[in-house]
Amino acid sequence: MQTFSVLAVDTSTAACSVALIYNNQTHQRYEVLPQKHAQRLLEMVDEVLDEAGILGTDIDALAYGEGPGAFTGVRIAAGVVQGLALGWDKPVFGISSLEAMAERVLSESILTEPACATEVLWCALMDARMKEVYIQTGTFNIEHNTWQASEPCLVSPEEAKERIHSLAETCIGLGDVKNEYPALTGLFSQWFDTLPAASAVAQIFQRVNAGDDMAYQALALPVYLRNSVADTIAERAQKKLKKQD
Repeated sequence: MQTFSVLAVDTSTAACSVALIYNNQTHQRYEVLPQKHAQRLLEMVDEVLDEAGILGTDIDALAYGEGPGAFTGVRIAAGVVQGLALGWDKPVFGISSLEAMAERVLSESILTEPACATEVLWCALMDARMKEVYIQTGTFNIEHNTWQASEPCLVSPEEAKERIHSLAETCIGLGDVKNEYPALTGLFSQWFDTLPAASAVAQIFQRVNAGDDMAYQALALPVYLRNSVADTIAERAQKKLKKQD
């Protein structure tokens, strides 16, 4: 069974990260850099490649945190990955940033517990600002190494609360909403504060592509979930004029 090497990036939150899995070794950089992702991301890419002693053309694929998340952040990740993919002639693979948070918690915390259940049910929550949250749920079967996830959604805190109530008591919660929405995090029997990391994006890529054929997409496309965030300058100007009338 072939193992594909991958360079992964994630800039969907305040965290900026790059990870390279090559020859079963992981090289990574992770820094919390609000609004400085564009200045640091390509430097991180060069650092992990230099650390591994390879060129970008030596990898098999590129993966990225496609969102949802910060509007500018997900655009940066998609843009950088698409540029590298074109320059190195490599396929790209998008991973939900919410799934990346779940993968990070599972690999760093849950799976290290001696009494870990065979199947873990998880619920990821990310602060979407504007009094809304991103939510995604899923399961991970440890015995069979299988991963299933719902589609990420943008909901109000009230709707998120209803969804959480409908989940089993054994569901773990994870994400970055504890300070803003403590009433939501308090509903879980276990809560983990976390942000997505490129290492988790790379790990999900490896699990999905654990075979001889690689799944990939033609273009790196960010996932926003909120259409109004992408107003053009002209649209914002029109709205401003309407307010002045």
